[in-house]
Amino acid sequence: MEIPLHSAIGCLVKPSVALPALILGISKISSPFMFLDISDPVSSLKSLQKYASVGFLLVNEALLKDFKEKLCVCWSEKRTISSSNFSSLVLLKSVDCTDCPASKLYPDFSRYVHRLSYIIQTSGTTGTPKIVQVPHQCIVPNIIDLGNRFNINSDDVLLMCSPLSFDPSIVEIFLAIVSGCTLVIVPNQMKCLTKRLCDVIVDSKVTVIQATPSLFKSLSENFIKNTLLSKESKLRVLAFGGEVCPSLNKLRMWKSSENQTLLFNLYGVTEISCWASCYLIDLKNETSSEMLLGDPLLETNIELNENGEVLIGGNKRWCLVDDESWPQVEMQFMRRTGDFAIKTAHGLHFLGRKDKIIKYNGQKLFLQNISDLLENMPEIVDHYVYFDQQHSKIILFVVYEVYVNVYTEGRDQIIEALRLSISNLPAVEVVTVPFIPLTKNGKADCVKMLEFSKLKEQETRNSLEANYLDVISILWKSFTKVSTISEDDNFIMSGGDSFSAVYFACDIKWKLQIFSPELVEKLLNDSFKDIIKHVEECLTEKNASKPCENYNVLVNKNCQGPVFKKACLENSECYETATRRGYSLKCVHSKEGISCRKEEKFPKNTSICLRLNGTFDLKKCVDASPCVSYFFQSDKLLAFIGSHSGLFSCINVNAKELEWTTKLPDRIESSSSTTFCGKYVLVGCYDCYLYCMEIETGIIKWKLETGGEIKSSPVVSSENIAYFGSRDKYLYAVQTLSGQLVWKQVISNGSIFSSPALCTENKCLAVSTLDGVFAVLKMDTGNIVWTFNHGKPLFSSPVFTSTSIYIGSTNNCLLKFDLSGNLVTEHHTNGPVFSSPAKNESKNKGHIVFGCHDGIVYCIGPNDEYLWKFCCNSPVYATPFIFQWMQNEYVVIASTNGVIYILKLSNGNVVSFCNCPGEIFSSPVVLNNYLVIGCRDNNVYCFSLCGVT
Repeated sequence: MEIPLHSAIGCLVKPSVALPALILGISKISSPFMFLDISDPVSSLKSLQKYASVGFLLVNEALLKDFKEKLCVCWSEKRTISSSNFSSLVLLKSVDCTDCPASKLYPDFSRYVHRLSYIIQTSGTTGTPKIVQVPHQCIVPNIIDLGNRFNINSDDVLLMCSPLSFDPSIVEIFLAIVSGCTLVIVPNQMKCLTKRLCDVIVDSKVTVIQATPSLFKSLSENFIKNTLLSKESKLRVLAFGGEVCPSLNKLRMWKSSENQTLLFNLYGVTEISCWASCYLIDLKNETSSEMLLGDPLLETNIELNENGEVLIGGNKRWCLVDDESWPQVEMQFMRRTGDFAIKTAHGLHFLGRKDKIIKYNGQKLFLQNISDLLENMPEIVDHYVYFDQQHSKIILFVVYEVYVNVYTEGRDQIIEALRLSISNLPAVEVVTVPFIPLTKNGKADCVKMLEFSKLKEQETRNSLEANYLDVISILWKSFTKVSTISEDDNFIMSGGDSFSAVYFACDIKWKLQIFSPELVEKLLNDSFKDIIKHVEECLTEKNASKPCENYNVLVNKNCQGPVFKKACLENSECYETATRRGYSLKCVHSKEGISCRKEEKFPKNTSICLRLNGTFDLKKCVDASPCVSYFFQSDKLLAFIGSHSGLFSCINVNAKELEWTTKLPDRIESSSSTTFCGKYVLVGCYDCYLYCMEIETGIIKWKLETGGEIKSSPVVSSENIAYFGSRDKYLYAVQTLSGQLVWKQVISNGSIFSSPALCTENKCLAVSTLDGVFAVLKMDTGNIVWTFNHGKPLFSSPVFTSTSIYIGSTNNCLLKFDLSGNLVTEHHTNGPVFSSPAKNESKNKGHIVFGCHDGIVYCIGPNDEYLWKFCCNSPVYATPFIFQWMQNEYVVIASTNGVIYILKLSNGNVVSFCNCPGEIFSSPVVLNNYLVIGCRDNNVYCFSLCGVT
């Protein structure tokens, strides 16, 4: 059949050994070809037809049925091309049709179509996807020059790992055709199966690889170091392109000193397809730290305009983009790339794309500088840097060699390194991921990572894991097109195939954040029931391997604590108490702030120090904060605190002994609170109950059931009403003496993990939710006075002042509201604020102190100015505690690395510090010259405040 010379040919084919023959055949009839996107071929075809006449389609027979169902009726089958060596191809021809873009006339295209080699669509990662028409004169110099630079010959084995929709694949095919070397063609789905891809590289004895850095890094550092770039490697040429090249330090770390592989950095844009420059990387020059763009390739000119933007072109190196017209005379054509570089003594040094250069605080910030810093951190295997314009923050997606949680020291090292190098650093969020997902072109998939950063929020992640059956079912139905599933169904028999199984497995692993190399194989061979069981095992293994965290601690419910001594407490209504929310006095003898507690006397000019007074083992991590109460008549200082073991203890701090311990059915993260009458203590438990126990004996007086775990700490009013939240999304009010429910109120669709704050003057309370809603309610009825939808999770508990309400946000700021619900200001930080703000109760009213995940403790003055900042070198989850000692005001803070600091409230200077052997998420509490705090080494620590002259 004769194919008209004025027509382009669209190809819907899978990568196969037929590709070189297909391209040569189309080139022989002087028609350009375009590979349609297999994932959405109809949209791909329509985009092509906007700017080019497409008269014929070549379609893999296996893809024809689904494709034709969505095609315009103007396409008809004309011939099936069969071969014993290749998959059958079906030739489709279009006829005139008023509904089809192919019916349009393209006089310019028809006149010059014989000069075109191929047509390709840009990926759209740097903007709107464009159709690029590539003349022979533009691509041929690439093939000639790269063939010479790589010295490719018939003995070479070239790996084609780029998808057909990405123009480097055209270079790979043409290089193989011209040189006569062996071309190893990798199916798209194998790129997700990194072990198989590694096996192909080794078994085929590949000598030349051209790949994006993201795809190359996905092969695993172990394979790169010990095989690809080892002394015995068969790999002769490794060329990076399509993304920023790995740093020289990273390459030196990968490459054995005895390895002979030549490394290249390729630079180019699809609008001048394909490559524009090539740089031979010299790792032996230890003084060099620059990664250059390199020399222009044959017939290529590279320039910088007055703004430093890279321009590419030449007399022959140009392409037509979208509706551009053919030049009527030969001339040098230079195209803007959107990339920026600087000229150094050695050549052009890449700075970044225009969308990777941001303006912050009036200064330019190159995200590539951040990427370079991360690249040179040996513990980081891979990363991706993204700037969130809406919230003015940088999101770092980081892959560690050994998986760590974002709350560990890895994040702190990153923040510290960035702070030292970048003066105008915005807020930074670090998201630890097991791998960087790839687009179909082998580049980092920003969209998928941003989706995951939202899933990373604790409530969503818990929900996904809890509902993994729904996640898998929805994906199964999506890939197989079935409406119902039985437990014995097989993925392939239900309509799936090996291609979709790979993407199905990738989606499961990404959404549930599990590691399972064998998941694809199980999808191909096992039943739905077996898949569910396997995912359950992966989730169990994942959760068991995590460090002790708020949402992930294994509890042995059969654990029996020792039998502790029980003592009698004199019945007294006079006591003072301190929790992480601050100090309060419940004393009938108190007038105008003077209580009947005893005061220690120290000489003048006495400095403060901490001395360990005792430790108490609660069998598992102690993340709850203590409630410390001093009872005047009995002269007892008691601390109430629970742990992940379910043990809830009353500690006699003065006597250094346990008064009693009650074993609750599940773990305890809720901090306790004593009732206003001083007879009972309240605490929430993960078994969904709020417990009320007698302070004297620990005997449970009553318990109130809710619909979810209770992490929120109860707050008690002077009317003996306790207020607390639950994971079931309700805020509860309960009568503490009887356990009778007064009211409960749903605030939003988010759970309540934080603790309420009371404003007795206005008879209202404030509370926040995990879906970002902040609300003020009436204490007596639970009616909502006002709400503010912040849109970001709120773990911090609010605090009232006489005119305002403060609360920390995961959006890297402390929020300040007036009492009417208006957002007054945001105090920005460099990390999320999980810590609750603390206010001082005596002089200098208006001082607010809070900790942050960026490792900084901030102090804000009454006029919203920063008075001081203190760096802990580790995230601060705990709430600071402000106290008075020797007529001076101090604040005690605890960082997650186990260090406790005492600072002067006036200036933030350190006056004392000490170390605990485990991480600290518990908040310190000070009362009667004692400091009590929990630790993740399973212990509660009691320190005495001592004077040092």
